[in-house]
Amino acid sequence: MTTLRQDSWVVLRQWLLAVRLVPLWWQVGWDNLCSCPGDRPQLLASATPVAQPAPRVAAGDGADEAFRCQPAGREVEETAQDRVFHWLGKSPEYGSPCFTAMQRHFPNALPSKVVHNRSRAVLEMQYGFRPETTLLGSSFCPDEINNEDRDLPTVMRQYYGDIFPMGGIGGAPYVGETGFAAFSSHVADNGDIIVVFGPHVGISVEGEVGKYLRQGQSGNSSACGAVIGAYNACLCGGGGNPEMDEADMQMSEIKQEFAAHAEKLSKAEDPMAACRPGI
Repeated sequence: MTTLRQDSWVVLRQWLLAVRLVPLWWQVGWDNLCSCPGDRPQLLASATPVAQPAPRVAAGDGADEAFRCQPAGREVEETAQDRVFHWLGKSPEYGSPCFTAMQRHFPNALPSKVVHNRSRAVLEMQYGFRPETTLLGSSFCPDEINNEDRDLPTVMRQYYGDIFPMGGIGGAPYVGETGFAAFSSHVADNGDIIVVFGPHVGISVEGEVGKYLRQGQSGNSSACGAVIGAYNACLCGGGGNPEMDEADMQMSEIKQEFAAHAEKLSKAEDPMAACRPGI
């Protein structure tokens, strides 16, 4: 029996919205994108809809209630599913720093193909979705680590075929109302729409959230660099509203979204796990 050594992971906050004329079905989950340098495969996983991790802060520190929660305890529990996913090379080993960080901040993560197959089963068996008449819209950060063969966007694109990319840095749908109107007008007659979107964050083999070992590099780098950069810029900015930079409009938008929350985020147990645009 052999297993793959996981060197870095990326956690992706993922929402899936399926639409037939009006919104029919949601799945909200937490995704883990695991990446291995060299020839090792890149993998994606997502958590069940019940997993709602949030940053943990010390009692009595005055932080906003939205940034509070109790430790889930999932990081000290090994399930049969954990053992199977690790044996398949789709999960870090129980007890490793990477596993501990992932399950503490993003409990109950599942591989991307599990997420895809579960959502596909619901949509097809309960609502009659068919890949040949379904248009997939994605809004993820264009980071290359989100676009490998086993990443959720790639897995879904390979199944559904047609895709309308909407995301910019940080995963925000920068195409706006005009882009979404164009996307929705391209669906097949009597067809359906699926929208999948969310930001991502790295987890290194050492268990550091916000760091990722990229292929060909000797050291960890930031992931998502845009979100982390915006958070740090807002901390240094003294709480003021950042100005719009026409030469860097997407980053300016992320900074403006974070400005009101940066100080609260800094009080979380792990600010990098708490930085979640779109909430």
